[in-house]
Order: sequence, then structure tokens, then C-alpha cells
Amino acid sequence: MQENKIISLEDRVPVLRNKKRKKSNIRLLVTILVFFSLLLCVLYFQTSIGSQINLVIKGNHLYSDKEIQKLADLNVDDNFLTIRSKKVEERLESRNTIQTATVHRRFPNKVEIELKEFHPVGQGIFGGKTYLLLESGVLVKDSLGNTTAPEMIDWKQGDELQEMAAELKKMPQSIFNSISEIDYTPSEDDPLLITVFTNEGYEVRTTIRKFSNKMSNYPLILKSIPKNQKGIIHLEVGAYFSPYSTDNN
Repeated sequence: MQENKIISLEDRVPVLRNKKRKKSNIRLLVTILVFFSLLLCVLYFQTSIGSQINLVIKGNHLYSDKEIQKLADLNVDDNFLTIRSKKVEERLESRNTIQTATVHRRFPNKVEIELKEFHPVGQGIFGGKTYLLLESGVLVKDSLGNTTAPEMIDWKQGDELQEMAAELKKMPQSIFNSISEIDYTPSEDDPLLITVFTNEGYEVRTTIRKFSNKMSNYPLILKSIPKNQKGIIHLEVGAYFSPYSTDNN
């Protein structure tokens, strides 16, 4: 049988000392970390880093940065930690001009707002002032100044304008870009009759109802028209082209 090893107290003292030293080092490290964490918290809340936000706004065209800040109910003096992203998003999306709003908080004090606004699909004079017609059917004062949206002539606020906006929203961008002017020209037979003028120099007579679907034939009709011959493209019922009378030239 092996003899039991007997470890003297003198042999165990170095081991006990090393364990005790390790525990002391760990306690010291934890104390230092806690101290510096508290110090950073105090500095964060007592300096402008914590007491002011760095507000960055992207995707706004209809509103200035200051207007978006007001709509979001935010101030640069707001505390970063008290800002609730969801509430800010809800405030902005409650506007019928803003489709989506996304708020990102990035430590230490950056607040980013990304917007997707409803696009302008027309512009015209309403009540003596220039307004943009958004794809949501809402009229807003023209703050862009250089929009390429079609001119809306002789339109009034109402169901017809709302339906027109909805149809323009559904149009392919390539065909939408061809439209320079849309005149509201109702008749006794068709209260939804409109006259469209295109950048290619043609006049299109059609109706508001299913306008986007009817205009989908426009590129094919153009290909069938003799070069340099201008006239009227009729899309009320069916689709055909009638050239301008030479007597008018």
C-alpha cells in the first residue's frame, strides 16, 4: 500500500497566498471598473454629449429639417436616453404626407430620422396658390420649386382629383415622365373626360377611370404613328390616332 502523503502547513502557505492574491486582484479590478463606469455616466449626463442630441434627418423633400423636427416634437436639448423611437415614428406617420418614418438612436447622442414621403404626381393652382398633388391625393404648398410633375389645369378639389392622383400613382415611371400637362375637360357625356399633353408633342384624350391602364398602350401607339406627324390619340373607347388637320397649320 502507498503511504498517505502528509503535506505540511509550511508547504500549503504559498498556495493559500496565491489564491488570496488572485481574489484581491479580482476585487480590485471590479472596483476600478465600477468606478470608471460611474465616472463615465456622470460625465455623460453632465456634459453636452448626454444633454443634447445630434439630430440627422434624411429623405425629406416636402419639409425642411426644422419643420420635421417640429412635427417630431424633438429639441436638440432633449436627453438622448428619454427619446422613444416608436413615438417619434407614430407622430411623423400620422401626417398624410409621410408614408413611413424610421428612427434610429445611435450612442452616444445621435438620432437619425429616415423618411419616405408621398411623391408629387402633379402641380397646379388652387385658390390662387401653387400646390403639389401627392400620390396620396393630398394637396400641399409647393416647397420644391423645381418639380417635374405634370401641370394640372382647371382642376378643383374633389373626388375627381383624388381618383386622378391614385391613377397617376399606378403608372410606370417611363410613361409618367412623358406627361407634361393634364387638363380637366369634362363633357355632358363624360364628366371624367381629360386631355393630356405629352413631351413628345401629342394630345391624348381619355378618361380618369382606368387612366393608368389606358395609358399603358401609349408607347405602342407612338410606334405606329408616322414620323413627324402630330395629332390626337383617342383612348376614351378603344385606341386610335387622328392627325391634326392641315388646315390648322
